[in-house]
Amino acid sequence: MIRITVELVPFGIESRKRVIGSAKIWNDCTGTPTQGNYKFFVYGKRGVLLGIGDLQGFPRKRKNVWCLLTRCLNKFYGTKS
Repeated sequence: MIRITVELVPFGIESRKRVIGSAKIWNDCTGTPTQGNYKFFVYGKRGVLLGIGDLQGFPRKRKNVWCLLTRCLNKFYGTKS
């Protein structure tokens, strides 16, 4: 599983940091060695679940984790205004 945490650090003061969002991405074990299939959760403030999605056919050998995160977020938010 990959866990992404987004923190707000007001004025760079670590003691005031707070989590403003997070996501979890995991391989659902239905892909191939070169094409991964993933499921993901997106959370908002205070850990409120905003939604669940899936991503099929990600080229895991050619793309990195940032591409995976971008595709998951684009899939989740791409149809929302």
